[in-house]
Amino acid sequence: MADAFLDSSVLIGLVFRHAGERAACRAALPVDGAAVCSRYVIFEVARGFLRSLIALHNYSLEFSSFADLHQAAYSGQQRFMPHRMHTWLGAFADYFAALEAEDGGNSEALKLEEFRAKLRGWIRRGWRQMESGFRSFNEIGCREDLPPPASRGDQRIDQPLPVDECGQPAACRLQAFIQTRSPQVEAVAAGLEALPASGRDRETLARIDGLRHLLAKAPGVPFDGKKCYRCGDALICLEAPPGQAIATKNRKHFEPLARILGKRLAVAETAQTTTQSGPPL
Repeated sequence: MADAFLDSSVLIGLVFRHAGERAACRAALPVDGAAVCSRYVIFEVARGFLRSLIALHNYSLEFSSFADLHQAAYSGQQRFMPHRMHTWLGAFADYFAALEAEDGGNSEALKLEEFRAKLRGWIRRGWRQMESGFRSFNEIGCREDLPPPASRGDQRIDQPLPVDECGQPAACRLQAFIQTRSPQVEAVAAGLEALPASGRDRETLARIDGLRHLLAKAPGVPFDGKKCYRCGDALICLEAPPGQAIATKNRKHFEPLARILGKRLAVAETAQTTTQSGPPL
């Protein structure tokens, strides 16, 4: 019985996205196997996707019309934050998919309230599922004391994460992981450097830089926490247990990593989105 190790893209698809996306992610997993996750992947989702989803909920409080919020999500200002914008547009796609399933039709003000309520539900249920819905481990030594998202008195949601402590040896055990896996980490960095120019996009170059930064740091010496973030895909592949397929939607970046490390991939396809989820006219 083969298990599957979830990367952040598949974990997000399984616990936060609409039914079609959940089904597409489940289809990539072994039928009789278990879905396994790690604290590093959960923290990556928390500081990236979930933080953006919380930001969308809080931003929605500045609007009185769903149409105005939808328009603002496509604004030029958001395009300077591509990861946040991608999360926001995915949330709108999920909402439109829910509307089609429920055959809903309300005023713009009521749609905004309903959308905000759905965001709260996705944030809370998604966090609970990530924390308790999968068998998890923590070989990298990432933080395990993350607080759950919590509502404030002004209706905003907060989840203070200890990102300022990333890279501090007293709070992070990544250096020990790098030390024990240094031949593999070096092989990944060298393998990515050997890719043809067409295979070394901006993300891959940042990943190489991050791995080189971590390899150069002696144990016990603080490192730049952002370098850890930039080589996240590589660390996920390194942490994946032998014999478990790495479940991902990111074929482009995971294929070379899996090839270098001799690990298997289970690639999930992106589900077709609803026709309402495009930019406002």
